[in-house]
Amino acid sequence: MSNRPISNTLRRLLVAQVPADFADWLDFVAIGALLVYVWSVDPFVFAILAVSMGLPYLIVGPIAGVVVDKSGIRQILIISNIGRAIATFALVLAPNWQILMLVIALRASVDTFFTPAKQSAIQALTAKEDRMRINGISYAINQASKIVAPALGGGLLIWFTPQNIFAMNALVSIVAAVLLWRLPVIARQEEKASEAISLWQNLRAGMDVVRETPILRSALFMMGAGYFAMFFYDTLIAPLTRDLGFSQTILGLSLAAVGAGGVIGALPLGTGRADNRPFVLVAIGSGLAALIIIFIGACEAADLPLRQTIFIVLFGVLGFCTAMTVVPYRTVIQSNVSSARIGRVTALSEALNTIALLTAPFVGAAIASAFSIGAAFICGGGVMLLVTLRAVQLRKLR
Repeated sequence: MSNRPISNTLRRLLVAQVPADFADWLDFVAIGALLVYVWSVDPFVFAILAVSMGLPYLIVGPIAGVVVDKSGIRQILIISNIGRAIATFALVLAPNWQILMLVIALRASVDTFFTPAKQSAIQALTAKEDRMRINGISYAINQASKIVAPALGGGLLIWFTPQNIFAMNALVSIVAAVLLWRLPVIARQEEKASEAISLWQNLRAGMDVVRETPILRSALFMMGAGYFAMFFYDTLIAPLTRDLGFSQTILGLSLAAVGAGGVIGALPLGTGRADNRPFVLVAIGSGLAALIIIFIGACEAADLPLRQTIFIVLFGVLGFCTAMTVVPYRTVIQSNVSSARIGRVTALSEALNTIALLTAPFVGAAIASAFSIGAAFICGGGVMLLVTLRAVQLRKLR
C-alpha cells in the first residue's frame, strides 16, 4: 500500500486539471441551447456535432502524441489550454451552425494534445507503485467535472446567452494555463528518442510498442472493446428511460449517478499497489457492469417492472464499475511504456476509443430499430462479458 505524500509539482498538476477538465463541459449545454433554441437546427446537425467533437481524436490525435513525445511536457500543457481558450472564444463569433462545427472541431484538435501530455506528466512525476492512486484522483476530477460543469452551464443560461457562456469558458481555460505555468520543467524518466525520423516512422514507433508488448496490446484492445460496449447503449439511455415509464427527471438523476459513481469508484483505487494485478479490477468492474446492463435491457425487452430508485442506483454502480476499468488501463499503459513513447501510445488509445464512439451508436441504433432498445443493451452487455473473460485470462499479469 502506498501512502507516499503527493509532491508539490504533482499537486499543482492535479489542481490545474480541475479548470482544464471543467472547460471541456461548461459550455456543453450552451452549445445545445444555441443549436436548438436560437438556430432551430435539424436533428442531423447533432450527428455532425458528435463527429466534430470526436473525429479530431482519430485524425489529429496520433500526430499530437508524436509532438508530445518530442516536446517539453509543460509547454504542451500550457499551449494546449491557451489554444483551447482561443478556440472557445471563437465560438462567440460563429454566425451559423456550420462555422460553429468547424470551430468545435478545431477546439477538439487542440484538445488532443492535452491528455497525452497529462498522462506523460503523471508518468514522469510518479513512481510505479503510486500511479494507480494518482490516476484514480485524476479520473475522479474528470468525472466530477462532467457532473458539475454541465449543471452550472445550464444554470447560467437563466441569466446569460450561450455566447456569454462561451466567453466565460474561454477564461476558465486561461486559468488552467496560468496554473500550469507555475509548474517547473517536467523531466521525463528516460531520455527522449533523439533519432531523426519521419512523421510516419514516429507514428509507427508507437504502434510497434503496442504490437511488441502483449500486456499493452491486450489493455488497449480491451479498453476499446469496453468503450464500444458502453457507446453501444449510451445514446439509448434517454429512450430506454422513456420506455420504462420514467420521467426526464429520472433520466437526469441517472446520468448524474453515473458521474457520481465514477468519482466514488476512482478515489479508493489507490489503496493497493499499482502493479498488484490490475486486470483483476478490470474483470470485477466489467463483469458487474455486464450483468447490470443485461438486467436493465432484459427488463425493457420483457416489459418487466423496475423501480425508479433501483434504476438510478444501478446507473450509479455502472459509473463505479467504469472507474474500476478505466483507471487500471491507464496505469498499465504508464507502467509499460517508456516516457519517450507514452504520448503516442496514449493518443493511440484515445483514437481507438473514438472509433468506438463513431461506430457503436449506429450499431446499437440498428439493433434497437430491428428488435428493441432492451436488445441493444443486452448486446452491449454481451460485449462487456467478452472483455471480462479476457480480463480473467490476464488476471495474473501486473
